[in-house]
Amino acid sequence: MPTWIVTHSEFLCNFLTPLWVGFTPAQLRHALNVSEALLVCTARHKTLAELTRWLRVEHADEYALADFFRVSPWSAEAVRAAILRAVLQLIAAIQAKTHWRLLFVSVDDSLCCKDVATHKLEAVSLHFDHVRQRRQQGEYTNASRYVAVHLRLGPVHFLLSWRLYLKRQQVKALHRQRRERGLPTLAYHSLPNLVQQMLAELAPQLPRGCTVYVLFDAWYASHRLFKSIRAHGWHWICAAKANRRLDTYALAEWWQHLGHQPIERVTLRSSKGSRTYATRHRVGRLHRYPDPVKAVFSKRNRRDTRPAYFLCSDTRLSVRCILKYYSFRWQAEVDNFFLKERLGLADYCLQSCEAITRWPALVFAAYAFLQFQRVRPLLDDPKATLPPLGDVLADHQRWHGRQMLLHIARLVRQGLSDAELLAELMP
Repeated sequence: MPTWIVTHSEFLCNFLTPLWVGFTPAQLRHALNVSEALLVCTARHKTLAELTRWLRVEHADEYALADFFRVSPWSAEAVRAAILRAVLQLIAAIQAKTHWRLLFVSVDDSLCCKDVATHKLEAVSLHFDHVRQRRQQGEYTNASRYVAVHLRLGPVHFLLSWRLYLKRQQVKALHRQRRERGLPTLAYHSLPNLVQQMLAELAPQLPRGCTVYVLFDAWYASHRLFKSIRAHGWHWICAAKANRRLDTYALAEWWQHLGHQPIERVTLRSSKGSRTYATRHRVGRLHRYPDPVKAVFSKRNRRDTRPAYFLCSDTRLSVRCILKYYSFRWQAEVDNFFLKERLGLADYCLQSCEAITRWPALVFAAYAFLQFQRVRPLLDDPKATLPPLGDVLADHQRWHGRQMLLHIARLVRQGLSDAELLAELMP
């Protein structure tokens, strides 16, 4: 039996209502209905029709919700900016309480996969997919793509910001369609440019006095992004491709040239256990980047023929610290799991780009609420133990289960007959 939503959580209303500045009362009701249903609904696909079946509150109508995304005049960008400000204010309050000084900002992108026959949704196109088992056409998957920025401060994790990425071919095709309909055109931004914009927006709002490391994979490893990060006074750690040149040799050639250097064994621990890597390192210079960098060459064992390569702008860091800090990017995968599997980030059925960007605005708002509920004990006790995010979501769902039982008990006490009770609960 589903847990019906008969009232909105006070904690959710207090957290989300200030973020939706300028919303009309009707828009606010729709936004709360969608956010609450995303958190409580356990169906595999969170379509608007499915979300509406879980709502037993006023003004819960799937057609009204569809119009809320398609034609209602509200800005997803304003919601995103409001969530960013609220989260960074919370981060600053926690940092002032705990005095943690290391901030890790991770950059990652992810695919919201759709059926291969989907072609009417404007943000959906074929994107390269490194996950082999879900590829639909060769090495590509029909999906929309978003870029996200994650922050880690001690045990505190937050998803800060996100942007929808459209390929150059998509933007060109949409220009023609939008001109015919009299709509404003879209601007194309490459993935590195999107990341630079997001980091520039983030920079003035971060807590002062913290050392910041930006973590990203080889897709974003460009000299322009390197220089942009250093201009903010931050350091960066990234993976690199084998053909990138360090001094006079490609990274793939340096292991043999460093044969005189003793192999350093580094053990990293995670929730799945520990693993030891054989590593060597070298300080050198990259093409078109003026400052020295530290390169780490890592093998799973001495006979591994495909080493992993990492670059770091902070040459003072040890090899173990570089690998440990880079491993913090795993939290981005956890966030992607919750967003897509538990909150339905990829379940939108909306056609225009404007409507599609509004769906993740509410999904990310609901996820920010879960993260806030998880770290709230730190505001009272800096040494508090934080629960897993799944437990926070389960507690929220159990609260709604209790409210549903209390609602049924009130109806019974009012003397409703069986037929009236069924008509009230199952219209």
